[in-house]
Amino acid sequence: MYKKTLAVVIGLLGLVVSSADASVLSQPVYNEQGEIIGTTRSGSVAATGPELPEGYSMLTVKQGDVTGDGIADTVYLVGRKEKADSIYAADLCLIVKNGQDNSLYRKPLEQVGGYDARLFLGDFSGDHVDDVYVETASGGSGGWYYHNIVTFRNGEAKEIFGKQDNETAYLTGTFQDGWKVELKNRLNGRTLLLDLHDRQADYVRLGLYKENGTLVGDNRAMPAPYGRMEAADIDGDGVYELTGLQRISGAYRADGLADIETVLKYSGSAWQATSVRVTIPMGSGQATPARP
Repeated sequence: MYKKTLAVVIGLLGLVVSSADASVLSQPVYNEQGEIIGTTRSGSVAATGPELPEGYSMLTVKQGDVTGDGIADTVYLVGRKEKADSIYAADLCLIVKNGQDNSLYRKPLEQVGGYDARLFLGDFSGDHVDDVYVETASGGSGGWYYHNIVTFRNGEAKEIFGKQDNETAYLTGTFQDGWKVELKNRLNGRTLLLDLHDRQADYVRLGLYKENGTLVGDNRAMPAPYGRMEAADIDGDGVYELTGLQRISGAYRADGLADIETVLKYSGSAWQATSVRVTIPMGSGQATPARP
């Protein structure tokens, strides 16, 4: 459908003739549903990149075959800035320039904005074609990052790693009476009991426990979204995995209980954890295996 639509559009538009350049061809611009939302001129794209809406800036660019036709494409990451020299960009968007016919394809990254946005091209889905990985710092005190992975195949953009994946945690924490929290590894079912007696005064003041150690507040610990993630082919099969770091916190975000390192691999329809490693920071109390 993508190629047929492209052929029809080119046939209707033909060549744009001007005294300055008589060989500039109008090219279609697609949205994430594969619908044509406008055109651009391939001559200007080749020289300076795609024409951007007012207020948008080019953040970074990479080249690689992301459409699977064996020809290198150009991937642009753009964002909206209040000022041209601002280090923060909102409403991030991927634009792919097809290396075969110079058509452009647009994929907004929904509700993603931040600092130091980066692009990486590599095969995460296992079909031997590069996917587009975007990492963006949130800028908050928690050190969180947004991570998005998008595939571009047959004229269709599909996000295979997004907001929900970025917030999935494979370690859960449940507070218990007696100044304890149980940490459970969802991958293997193993649990640890972490002693929290050194935090009694703080937890009583915050209303999490009574002075006798009885739990009165919310019994769930708080896993944070992933911080920076590393893309690497860990198992040597030619497909990239993601290694991400998270922290699970207690009564408030700075109340760190444990750090989690998770290795994720795409199964073709979802991300699966292949390993989960838990580290208890110094000063977090004594951890002991919980009884079955």
